[in-house]
Amino acid sequence: MFQDICLTDYSLRNYQQEAKEKIFGQWDFVDNVLYQMPTGTGKTRLFTSIIRDISLNSLKSHRREGILIIAHRTELIEQIDESLQRYHIPHGIIAGSFKDKRDLMLPVQVASVQTITHPSNRQLANSFDAKFIIIDEAHHAIASSYTRLWDIYPSAKKLGVTATPWRMDGRGFRNNFDVLVPSMPIKDFMEQGWLAPYQYYSVPINSSLCKDINSIRDFGIDGDYKTSVLEELIDTSRIRAQLLDSYYRFVEGKKGIIYSISRLHSKHICQQYRAAGIKIADIDSETPPVLRKRLVQDFKNGDLDIIVNVDIFSEGFDCPDLEFVQLARPTRSLVKYIQQVGRGLRKNGDKQCLILDNVGMYGRFGLPDDDRPWEEYFIGNPQAESNRSSLESNSSIVNSRNLRETDLSEGVEEMTLIQSVSTSFMTENNEVSQNQLGMSIEEPIVTNEIMSAVVFAKYKICENADGYGIYNTKTGERQFLSGSQSRQSISIKLLKTSDQPKKYTLVSSSNRDSHVSPNDRVIGFLFKDGRALRFEPQNGGSVIDIKI
Repeated sequence: MFQDICLTDYSLRNYQQEAKEKIFGQWDFVDNVLYQMPTGTGKTRLFTSIIRDISLNSLKSHRREGILIIAHRTELIEQIDESLQRYHIPHGIIAGSFKDKRDLMLPVQVASVQTITHPSNRQLANSFDAKFIIIDEAHHAIASSYTRLWDIYPSAKKLGVTATPWRMDGRGFRNNFDVLVPSMPIKDFMEQGWLAPYQYYSVPINSSLCKDINSIRDFGIDGDYKTSVLEELIDTSRIRAQLLDSYYRFVEGKKGIIYSISRLHSKHICQQYRAAGIKIADIDSETPPVLRKRLVQDFKNGDLDIIVNVDIFSEGFDCPDLEFVQLARPTRSLVKYIQQVGRGLRKNGDKQCLILDNVGMYGRFGLPDDDRPWEEYFIGNPQAESNRSSLESNSSIVNSRNLRETDLSEGVEEMTLIQSVSTSFMTENNEVSQNQLGMSIEEPIVTNEIMSAVVFAKYKICENADGYGIYNTKTGERQFLSGSQSRQSISIKLLKTSDQPKKYTLVSSSNRDSHVSPNDRVIGFLFKDGRALRFEPQNGGSVIDIKI
């Protein structure tokens, strides 16, 4: 049994050891396993330990078990190479830029997917008898270059690892993988101290910029916004000035990454920040490898404050002392969003990451630590995604027309605090150090209240451990609505009821925009009468009048 191969690795964190045991256990029943774990929680270390266990078992059994590790970027290959070296696992590398490390006689090989599946290397691929295949960043595994691996090595046990098993077309991953094994929710990683807490600042989702972004209907082949359209809309002196202003307001002097739209947008941002005396550089796919390596090293050494990039640091970039992430590029991809904000959540002592969302992405995808229905995404639902497109065209109705009525909303263009997560941090020995932080044992050290973007003048709908409520942002007073029986990290949505112009439906959802989700749940109704609101709970509780 494959489960018998799994060894206890005391260098792993508890959740990594548990993950390893689950993966080997699944291989006793299926061939293709997809494992989900958040960015920054050590997936490379996890599958390196799996490789070691397989290699040791092969030695004991006097068999040669070929193991192939697949990645799609140079940075990922370098990370895997370093991890294998730390575990003292002999290996070769099959990739164009690593010809000096090619050794096909070794049973463990790290390969670029582009190289190993290229038609010119078919003989090379066929000659390597891979019994196990591990695919890094496996949300890419639906691409044709990856699917060839199933044709070349049909009987190999396969493991895909990713933080985001999600496809924009909603088709899921069942054509490649038999089962998804999800890790614990990202909120648990934060509460246990394995990921850094954060503060999230954003422009309001009913701002003019977000309305303009939501109105875009010109998409590329990949389903994301066209670069040319985004450049015209966002690469302006006014919006770049807002980027710089939010930098000075929230993260001045800190170390961070900015995600831009294009090479041109990166250049313009650099010019603006550099003119203000900020040490900044830009990196893109056309930056020469030697220069890119030098700039990254300068950044890690502190010689640069900021690096601007176009998707280069979405995957495979590890800089734990990163202090802020600035989103200057809208996207329709949950994968890109999670990967980008996740860069700043790697644990580094008691740091708190600052996320500056200058394009309102939380309105589409929620916050970094929101629970997400990964199993649902894994199975796939193309019809839901097609419906999503039609709903997007009406998103301005929910996010703008209804929420911007003069007596229901006060939309402002400036950045506001959306959520602040504070947690205790853990040592590598998994011991919570409250006293070391100078805190009383009785003092709560987790502050995490979910605030919606739905604003009724000076009021917001909120959810905390006690339930849902109307929250007065000026006085701090809270009026109780109904008890909470939901998961943690749920967005509250206010939906307009078309048949009654003064009736609104209050919805608890895993989405933070207007898109329909299978997990949406109606918690009550709001009736507007002049400057008064009446709330009726769905569960039949008491009716509450709210004066606004």
